[in-house]
This record gives sequence, structure tokens and C-alpha cells, in this order.
Amino acid sequence: MIKKNERPYSHYSLLRLKNLYQENPRNPHILSLIHDELGYRNSDFAQDLIQKIEWAIQKIDRDATQKEASFSFFEEEKPLSQKGNKKFNLLDKLLHFLPSFKAKKANEPAAILATWTAEEALSPQTYRNPEDLASGDKKAVASLTRAQLPWENRESLPPKKRLYYQIILGSIPMQEATEKLIQLFGKDEETRQRIKEKSAIAAILVDDRGFLVEDNNVAISSFAWALPQALKGKLDILGAWPDIEPQVTEYLTTILQNNGTDGKKQPLDRGILEEAFQWITEQFGLPSDLIEAPSFALRIYHPLSSDKPPQATLLNSFFLGDLALARSLLQQGKANSSLIYYLGDKKAENIFNLLTDHDAVEKAVSPALMPIARWPSAGGHALVLLQQAAVNLTRDQLQEKDGIIAVNGPPGTGKTTLLRDVIAAAVVDRATAMAEFDDPEHAFIPTGKKITMGEKAFFHLYRLDPSIKGHEIIVASSNNKAVENISQELPAIEAIGRSTEELNYFRSISDQLLNPQSYFEKNNSADDKKTENNKSWGLIAAALGNAKNRHQFLQSFWWDQEYGFRNYLKAARGDKVVLPTRNPTTKQVIGEHQPAIVEAENPPSPQEAKTRWQKSRIHFKNLKNEIETELKDLHTVRHIVQEITKLRKPLTESETAFSHLQRLTTQAKDHHRYCFKQQAKAKAIHEGALENIARHQSERPWIFARWFKTKGWEAWLQAYTRLELLASRAEIDEKLADQSYSEAAQSLEKLQSEYEAQKKQLEHLQRKLADYNNRIAPYRASLGDRIIDDSFFKKSHEEINLTSPWLPDSLHRKREDLFIAALNLHHAFIDASAQKFLHNLSIFIKIFSSGSPSNEDEKQYLGDLWSSLFMVVPVISTTFASIGRMLGNLPPNSIGWLLIDEAGQAVPQAAAGAILWAKRSVVVGDPLQIPPVVSLPEQLTSKICQFFKVDKSIWSAPDASAQSLADQASNFQAVFNSDQDGRRVGIPLLVHRRCQNPMFEISNRIAYDNQMVHAAGNPSIGAIGKVIGRSRWLDVKGEADTKWCEAEGQVVIDFLEKLAAASITSPDLFIITPFRIVSSELKLRLSQKSSLLERLQIKNSEWIRSHIGTVHTFQGKEADSVILLLGAPANNQNGARRWAAETPNIFNVAVSRAKQNIYVIGSYDAWAKVGYTQDIAHSLPCNRSNNSPAA
Repeated sequence: MIKKNERPYSHYSLLRLKNLYQENPRNPHILSLIHDELGYRNSDFAQDLIQKIEWAIQKIDRDATQKEASFSFFEEEKPLSQKGNKKFNLLDKLLHFLPSFKAKKANEPAAILATWTAEEALSPQTYRNPEDLASGDKKAVASLTRAQLPWENRESLPPKKRLYYQIILGSIPMQEATEKLIQLFGKDEETRQRIKEKSAIAAILVDDRGFLVEDNNVAISSFAWALPQALKGKLDILGAWPDIEPQVTEYLTTILQNNGTDGKKQPLDRGILEEAFQWITEQFGLPSDLIEAPSFALRIYHPLSSDKPPQATLLNSFFLGDLALARSLLQQGKANSSLIYYLGDKKAENIFNLLTDHDAVEKAVSPALMPIARWPSAGGHALVLLQQAAVNLTRDQLQEKDGIIAVNGPPGTGKTTLLRDVIAAAVVDRATAMAEFDDPEHAFIPTGKKITMGEKAFFHLYRLDPSIKGHEIIVASSNNKAVENISQELPAIEAIGRSTEELNYFRSISDQLLNPQSYFEKNNSADDKKTENNKSWGLIAAALGNAKNRHQFLQSFWWDQEYGFRNYLKAARGDKVVLPTRNPTTKQVIGEHQPAIVEAENPPSPQEAKTRWQKSRIHFKNLKNEIETELKDLHTVRHIVQEITKLRKPLTESETAFSHLQRLTTQAKDHHRYCFKQQAKAKAIHEGALENIARHQSERPWIFARWFKTKGWEAWLQAYTRLELLASRAEIDEKLADQSYSEAAQSLEKLQSEYEAQKKQLEHLQRKLADYNNRIAPYRASLGDRIIDDSFFKKSHEEINLTSPWLPDSLHRKREDLFIAALNLHHAFIDASAQKFLHNLSIFIKIFSSGSPSNEDEKQYLGDLWSSLFMVVPVISTTFASIGRMLGNLPPNSIGWLLIDEAGQAVPQAAAGAILWAKRSVVVGDPLQIPPVVSLPEQLTSKICQFFKVDKSIWSAPDASAQSLADQASNFQAVFNSDQDGRRVGIPLLVHRRCQNPMFEISNRIAYDNQMVHAAGNPSIGAIGKVIGRSRWLDVKGEADTKWCEAEGQVVIDFLEKLAAASITSPDLFIITPFRIVSSELKLRLSQKSSLLERLQIKNSEWIRSHIGTVHTFQGKEADSVILLLGAPANNQNGARRWAAETPNIFNVAVSRAKQNIYVIGSYDAWAKVGYTQDIAHSLPCNRSNNSPAA
């Protein structure tokens, strides 16, 4: 033992001591020296390292006395404490020092992420057979129970491949684990059966000699840790997995670093694997009845050219890494606005209800918001009102800033159609940026970095001008089928309404991607040849995502000898590219030929490419300017229409005022004339009175009569007095008449002045209105009902929503032409900078093949490399599960557009990572279709939510989905009042074009507040309906011990017998049931009807698998007819019936799959008054007397 005063490492820091320990984990001498030095250090870090070293020294001692391994994997299962090993509970220590997370208030973003992490920690990836972890390849499975471990045999290798082994370090049987969770937290009505499913505990990656690889060598299952915690009721720590995983991984890696006494690395042996397995199961506290010992490894054949080993199989939820990244960015204040709104950290303000706010709708479809390009759809039909509003608002809200917007798209309402227009607009955005470069090569900025390829070759790495970045498009979904549909439908010839002479964008490569014949012929994958002979128009999209798709893309797009894009780029930069021509029989080289892609695409010479670039650029700009001018004119028309609307009130007021003044003036004139007459009359009376006085005065008696006051005098005097009084009165009357006349004259003059002024104002407004009407008259003649004016929203609900606003067909055609011109511009841009593309894409393919960048230069410019690919292939599709591995080290906010399809099916946490990577997120789906699938008991998720103070109904599946979170984050919404409190969704699509009645009526009533508009065309009963009859409910009174009712199943068989008798083959019919057991039993019964299947020309089980199932089987699909097989007829199955009918989702999905007919089979008495089944019962005639389909 070293004396205390001999301290060779006294000047070492703790970090340096740790590094020294890690460099010498199998050298007992050095470990002892480090251990002694640490005795002088008092920190927790030092004490932790002391424990590690003590454990390592004991491990070395134990290895020295270990016996030779027998044929069985373990000689004897003994706890570590019985083997002399000091037990060290790492997890207790880790959890002791972990900060305890306590939500301060309800629904905090950090608490929401912790909730999702806890749920995902309990949701592992599973397998039934070992080959499931190797894409079904049984040859990839290597046994660990034989005499020698696989790497001890030094197996032979395929050419140009390097062999690795991935050791599955034990497993957990999921059926037993699920049963224990159910015992503790209760059983849901429909629990997924997990018979034979297993979850790996950990995975270890070694090379072909058994040495642990350097990086990413260990993967540990969150489920193996979280399951015991949940069973102990420790739900509060389930969100801590991101803190625990790296440290547990480090400790397990230390165990596996098998260094000999000389310090040299040794291959893994059984003893090391036994120790690792026992250590991790003890650390996690896994019950012995929930673990199975390691028994196999997987062979992984990796390209010899790759400088990095393969990635270990993902054992955990696909989303834990994304959630950890989201948590980190949120804590640092670096999360993008999309995620901030998605998590409710910021709330949508100024919310507009597009079902009632006509002003908001009018503004949303204004010409100023119309994208200058659109997808050239088959038929050339324009988008209807709210479809166009969705596209316009998406562009208006997100084009210049980050953010998230939601579109609520029930089935058959044109979700895919509007997404195509969003894609077309983004492609034109990039083309607009491209067109600013006189020389496309100027868009590539040298970084000075050279990336080596092989021993001698290298490629220059270029960063891109920022203006041509930010236009990348990823389409993501939790639904594999939805992703396949996008990547196959967009390039398909059926997706466009133009000929390939007009629209042809690297068609030979897109044909290769849709029909990867050479790749699949080499791999003998007959099942995948079903896509052969698909016709495409261009390289608009590709499916990447999972490893199989990524590999297929690389082979078809890049490495294929005949159609690989690298050969095109070589030819475009001026190289002579030839391939050997071989004799088909002898395989001898008999000549040479150009690759098929060069023959088909005919790349121009570098000089010709520059000339074509200028021509394409001028054409694009001119067409763009022309469209923008027409849209500006239409914007002016809209402005005039708005001015006309504004004019109507003052015009009406002016007309009213003028009419009133006109009436007053007429009255004033009449009064003026009356006053004039009265004045004249009063004057005449006054003058007559004066004359009477004068005449009377001439008859005055003489003075003597006055002196003596004779009777004559008295009489005269009385008469005179009377005449004077009359004259005085007449004078007064005349003055009053004069005054009245004067006032009448003044009043008339004033009114005439006002009248003339009002007349001028009215005439001005009338001329203005006439001018406005004259200016827009040609547009009214050409656009008709497409003009959105003040009378538009007075139309019927159907007329309003079926309108295509504002643009004439001719302008729609030009917008399609601009999309075509934009793709031609992309093509010319690539041709004119082929050298730069070849370098960047070669580096990208290298990184993409190996899984991650091999140096900081590659990592720094990874966004530029991805953008280089997106300039060639504008749209990439992937599932949420694969997006993390696909994008690897790409920084957040690097993707321009994320389009989420079928978001109503996705658990909220599934979309979090994808949203982080994108600047803008467009979320499309319907929360009233299939809800997200959750495997955990509902009580368990409720308790997790309760601990973290998270509202389960808002933030946790199946109540919540990616769609519902995006809906509440969007400023533009709709409120359906079919729910008690009203259901808020995103921008609503209301025009339905799939189902006839009664299916449409049922779906519209139970789910969409009768707001949907029916536009499915003329009804047709169809071939099935002609045999079976029209839609109805067949009442079946059968007995059942389970939800499966034999009598109901027999009615279905009778239906199919009738179809077979009518010579209908491979019927376009779905059989949908709420319950898994009903689906399973019916599949079993039908598979036994070989004669019936033969007559229906159903030759394999594929029809049964794809045409019979629960609603989850049929999302996004449609059929001529649907049988809704209810099951659960017994009196004691009320709970099952309530579960199926308490929300509209199941029945909404079922009825909206059927285009022509729906047949409900089940007990009418048991179901007709339960939940939403009442609406079905109300809409369908019911045969309650006969169970046969003939009824």
C-alpha cells in the first residue's frame, strides 16, 4: 500500500482524476493510487468517485477467479450480494440529489413536458420475436446460448460491409407487466392485448470481435426503470428520466469496459454480460418474474465506407429525446414560438370564430392574401371559401414569422388539396429568392472546409445564402399510411391536371423512387414490388423517416447506377459519365453507355445551363409580375366593393335627407304662396279701412254739431271710432302678414339652399356609386358570385361555403403556370450550379448514411446541407417516430415548414420534437376522428397528470391530441355547439365530398353541429347496394358471453354469401366494430370459410386484415359500403356500450368511411338509446323481425 505522504496525484484536479480512472478502469495499481488521493478530498464528487473505484477493484478481483463459462448463458443466478460484491444502489443516490419537481401552478409548460415524459417512459418499443428488431430478418438474429458467443466465431462478411452485434441485455414480458399495472391502476374498457410482446431492458453495441464501440454503445430502456417506480406508486419521479438516463448509461458503460490487467481492452464475455444484466435489473428493482435473461444479439451489417458505427436500436419511446430537448430549450428560453404556443406558455389572442365572424372570413379570402401560385390539381377546380381561407391565413400568419396554425379537416373536406397549395406557395417562395441571383453559383458561399471521402477524394462544403433557406417542407404524421400517401400521391401523375410535357421535374428520378425496381430486385423483396409501374410527373416529394425508407431513398435517389442523381450532376457539370454495357447472358463488358438518367433528363452543358437559367428566370419573373398585377387589380376591386358598401349608408342617408328636404321645400313653397296671398289680402283690407275712414271723415258734421254734440255728431263719432279700430286692426294684420311672408320667404330660401346642397351631395354620391359600379361591372360580369360583397353573407349557408372567392379561372390557371415555372427555375438553378450541388449533396449523403456528422464542420453546416437536398426534393415525409433520427444533429428551427397530417390521431407529445425543428407549423386533422392510441391504464395517466397539476382533458391523450393543442393555439377557430360547452377547433373545412346520405347526415349531426355542407355529387346505390339493399339497421337478437355475438357474425357471413352469389369479387366493403375481440373473432370465422373466400376471389389474408377491424384500421380510408358490427348485446354489457357511444368519435369514423351505404348489425334494443347511437337509430330504417341480409 502506498504511504500517505506518497501522493503522485496530489496536484490533479478532481476532473483529471476522473479522466485518469476512466482511462485505466482495469489497472488495480493506478486505481489504488487514485483511491488513496481521493481520501484527501471531501466533496460529493470525490466520494462518488471513490465508490466507483472500489466497485471497479472488486470487479477486477472477481474476474480473476471467474470460472470458464458453460453452454448456458448463466451458470447460476445469484444475487450480487452473494458473490462478494458490495451492493451500491446508484438510483437511490441519483434520485436523492435530483431536484424535486413541483408544479407551482396548473398546466405549467415544464409540468406538461414532465407529464409527457412520464407517460412516454412507460411506453417502450416492443417486439414479439427477435427478428422484429431486425426488420423481420431471421438471419440477423445471433444466439447467445451456444457454446461460443457470436463474435468469437469471426463470421464471414458480405462485400463492403462491416459487422456489428447489438446485444439485447434481457427483456420484460409486456403482458405480465401490463397485468401488474392493471392490478394497481384498473382496467380500461378496451385494453390492448400484448401477448408475446417484450420490451428490451438494454442494448449493447459491439464490433465483430466483441469490443464495445466507442460512441453510442449502450441504450437503456426507460420502461425498465419506470415500471418498478410506477408499481411502487412513485409517479412523481417518472418525469426525471432525462436526468437519470445519462448517468445510468455511464455506469453501465463502465461495467462493460472490459479492460485486462494490462490495461488493454478485452472483448465482452459472458461474465461481463451477466454482471451488467444483474446490475441493471437490481438497480432498477425489476421483480424476478418480470425479467428474461439475455438470449440473443442482432447482426448489423454496416457500410465499410462509413466512419461511424451504426446507431443502437431505439428501446424507448421515440419521443423521449425530443421531450428532453424541448425541456432544455424551454429552460434556456430558446424554444421557438410554435412550441411556446403549443405548450400554452402563450395564449392565442384576438380569436376569430370563422363560423360567425363574416368580416374575418371576408378579409381572410381577400385577393391581397391569395398566394401567387397554386397546385395544378386534376380538374383545375378552385378551392372553396374556407379552404381558400385556410391557405391564405396560413400564408398571412406564418410567411414572415414563426408560429403555428391549425386547420380542422373532417373526412372528405379537401385537407390534402389545401396542403398542396401551401406546398406550391413555399416552392414559389424559394424560386423567388433564387431568381434574385444572376448566377446561381453565387448562392453557394465557400466555407473553406474540405470533407474527405475515402482515402483521396474530398468535397468542398458550401453554406447557402440565407434567402434560399427557410423554405424546406416536412410532412409528418403519427400514421405511417398517411406519410406513405403523401410521398406517393404528390409525385403521382394523377395528382396534377397537366401533361408531363408541361410539368416534368426530374421525372426519371421520381419514377425510380415510386418504383424502386433495381433496389428491390437486388434484395428480393417481392412484397415491395407492389408499387412498380406507378407513373409520376416529378421529384416533388420523397419518404424518408425510418431506416428502411432512408436506405431505399439513398439507393434510388443517389447510388443507383442508372438513375442516381449524382450521375446527373456529374454530367451537368461537364463530366463524361458512362457505364459499362454488359452482355445479358455472359455479363461480359461489350461497350459503354450513358446512364439512363442522363439519357432521359439530357442535362445541358455548363454554358447552356447558364443560358437556360436566364431564360427561366425572365419567364418566372414576368409571369410572377403579371399575376401580382392581376391580384393587385382584384384587390382594387375588393377595395371598391368595400367602398360601395361604405357608400350605401351615406347614400341612403342622403336620399332620405334629400327626400325630406324636397318635401319641406314643397311645403315651404305652398306656405310662401299662402303668405303672399294673405299679405295682399291684409293690405287690401287695411287700405279699404283707411279709405272708409277718409270717406267717413269727409262726411263729418259741422262745428256746430260738434259743439252742441248733436245726435248726428254722436252717431258719426261712434262710426268713426269703429272705423279707426277696424283700420288699426287691419294695419296690425297687414304687418303680421308682412312678417309671415318675410319669414316664409326666408325659410323657403334657406330650404331651397339646403335642397340644392343636398341634391348636389346626392348626385355626387350617385355619380360615385355609378362610377364604382361601372369600374367593377366587367369584374361582376366575369366573376359573378365569386365577388364577396355586402350581399354575399345573406346567401344560404350552402351557397356561401361552396363559393370559390374572387379569382377567375384564367388567373387560377396562371397561378398553376407559376408553380410550373418555379419548378423549372429550380431545375435550371440546379443545372447552372451542378458542381456546388454535387459537393454539398455528396457530403450530405455521407452524413445521412452514417447517421450523424463526424466532425464539427459537418455539424455546423448541417442545415445548409439539408437545404441543398430540399432544393432538389421540396417535400420530405416522415412519421413523428422517425423524425428525430432522420434529422439527427440538425439545430432546432432549421426547417421552414412543418405540415402535420392526421394530427387528431397523434398524442400531443409526438409532435413536440417536430415542432421544435420547424419555423412554421401547419397542423391539420380532426379531433372527432380516431383519438390517439394510449396503452397505459387511464387511472395511471390520471394520477400522473394529477401529480404534475396538469389538466388531463386538455394535455393528455386520448382526451388531447396534437390537433387539439394546435387548435387552442390558433387565432382562427370555429366553435361547434354540438358539445355542451361548445368545441373549439382550428380553421374549419365544411364542404364534404365523400359520403352520401344517410352517412353524411349522421356524421354532420353527431360531430359537426350540422354545419357541414354536402357536395358529394349524385348518389348511387353501388354494386353492393344493388345486392344487399339500401342503408339500414339489422336488429339481431343474439346471446353472447363476451362482446362477440355469434349471431351477429353470421349475419355478416350471410351478407358476404349474397355478394358472392351475385359474382361480386373483392368487395369494396369495410367491416368495422368498436371492439377488438369482435374484430378478431370475425376474422377467425371468415378465414375458415375457404369456399366463400374463393368465390369472392379473396386469395390471401390481406383483404381480411385490411377490411375488417376496429376504427383504427380505417383512418384515412374509404369504401363503397360499410358494415358497422356492434357486438356487446348482453344486458350486463352496458359499460362497453357506453364506452363506445359516449363520444362521437367511433361512430363518426365508421359512418364516414362509407361513400354509398351503411349497414348496422346488432341489438337494436341494447344500443338504440345509448349515447350517439341514438342518432344512427334515428337516421336508419330498422328491420326488427328478420336477421337475414335479404330483409
